[in-house]
Amino acid sequence: MKIKSTIFAGLASMAIGLPAVQAAVLDFDGAGICTSDASGMGAASNCNNSAYILQSYGDVAGVVDVSYAAPRYNDGRSLRWWADDYNNLHGVLWADGSDANSLARIDLTPGSGQSVTLTHLDLGAWVNTTRNTTLTISDLNGNLLYSYKGPVGDGSTSMPTAFNGSWSSASGIRIEWEDSAYNVGVDNITYNMAPVPEPESYAMLVVGLAALGALARRRRA
Repeated sequence: MKIKSTIFAGLASMAIGLPAVQAAVLDFDGAGICTSDASGMGAASNCNNSAYILQSYGDVAGVVDVSYAAPRYNDGRSLRWWADDYNNLHGVLWADGSDANSLARIDLTPGSGQSVTLTHLDLGAWVNTTRNTTLTISDLNGNLLYSYKGPVGDGSTSMPTAFNGSWSSASGIRIEWEDSAYNVGVDNITYNMAPVPEPESYAMLVVGLAALGALARRRRA
């Protein structure tokens, strides 16, 4: 009994030390998250249609850095903001260009010892309609995690298209949509941050569970 209770105590302490998951949503409907500066590095202001999103929006020091880009322009510009009519979304990000030539990019870069898991995003089509786009989700090492090419948005119901999954990486997550990223906008980017556990912690947990299994078998015998 003493051995068994010691193992339980050890497992409990390890469980307390397992990574704490922090959930976050990038909802672009807040005040003071835009700027008139195309780089997204200017003074914060409330959002008006076609304003640029602040590069600092969504950043958490030491945990995650969020960056916004329209890569088909070589001037380092951020993504733009629009209030409504991307189906029923309010406050979306889109890229300069046209339906035939536009690319939007959002990177979620974890801090040291962190891992990021993307679980949800919405894509809506302006003006409350259906448009085609190509969505790709990859890690920041260039590995493709998910791709979709086809229509998004439903003008008859005003509903955007929701994408749900569990795309994880310790290097970071890249969200891109293109052709169109002009009349297709993003909102409600949902993700989790968690510390990357040390291998020794999981090894100790496995050993403890194996010991409990052995005790249970001896008791049945």
